[in-house]
Amino acid sequence: MKLDARQADRFLADPHLANPGSTRLVLIYGQDTSLITDRARTLAKRIAGSLDDPFRLAELDADHADRLPEEASAQAFGGGRKIVLIRDVGDKQAPAFEAALAAKGDALIIATGGDLNGRSKLRTLAEKHPEAAAIACYTPDAAARGPALEAALRSAGVTIARDAITLAASRLGGESGALADAAERLILYAGPNGTLTLADIDAVLDDQGTASMIDAIDAALAGNPRAADHAIGLAIDEGAAPVAILRVLLTELSGLRLTAEAIARGASPRDAIAGRRPPVFFRRQPTAIKAATLWREEAILAAIDRARRAEADCKRTGSVPEAIARQTLLGLAQRAARATG
Repeated sequence: MKLDARQADRFLADPHLANPGSTRLVLIYGQDTSLITDRARTLAKRIAGSLDDPFRLAELDADHADRLPEEASAQAFGGGRKIVLIRDVGDKQAPAFEAALAAKGDALIIATGGDLNGRSKLRTLAEKHPEAAAIACYTPDAAARGPALEAALRSAGVTIARDAITLAASRLGGESGALADAAERLILYAGPNGTLTLADIDAVLDDQGTASMIDAIDAALAGNPRAADHAIGLAIDEGAAPVAILRVLLTELSGLRLTAEAIARGASPRDAIAGRRPPVFFRRQPTAIKAATLWREEAILAAIDRARRAEADCKRTGSVPEAIARQTLLGLAQRAARATG
């Protein structure tokens, strides 16, 4: 089965994929390595429940594709559908996939590959076999980047001026991962129901310390003072504005509060993070889960108050904003570190 971009997300979210007897091979290939990786990881995690469960998930590299028939025929220990995740495949591995599909196992094989052309044997197998699917992942062209970014911001309740979206699109890299990363930065900067202008795009997407800023905040909330101090130093050296750092911190603390409320209602930290809207980018999820175990609502409210006072202090005549932002983050990092015991 050949799936286009509009069909792919709907197919990957189909609950029937968790059932033995449905599609047995999903080939995800193309130029956009970020999107390929994200789709493969998301599908594997949705079916197996975790990427760390060796009883539900077997990982292979292309050099060991000869093990595919055996792995695909094996049952998952403890029940549920087994996932076989194999990376960097091409036509050389096509015979192994043919053998695995002929073996009639219950596992779901998720395969990732590069830019397979229309004559590719492996791609043809996935497109034509009744129990397989092929999903192409190509980088959005320049004209599509603006609408894609605007849609991501709109889904988080953030609006952006027309001239600002044009500027933002011109600064995005080709891969969807760059677009997702930019959207996350802008959402954090704007805050809930915020509005973005040209000046905001200049502040966030000119590479002036934004990545280091987010690294510093993540490290602080996860209780790592050393990493937080290093990252905020980099952010300031790279030109990040202290007030911008504190604004992003406030947005993160608001999200952490929602996570704490979900945990108080009985959700696990992992499920609480998975339920966040806007979603937490997958590369930041492990740190976000750790932070969720360290902060209770009362402490989060105190941290929000501290960050607001710090932002006000930065605007006072004669203040040293860089020192205020650094002290605020390090204070939160030390508080979280104490919570680790």
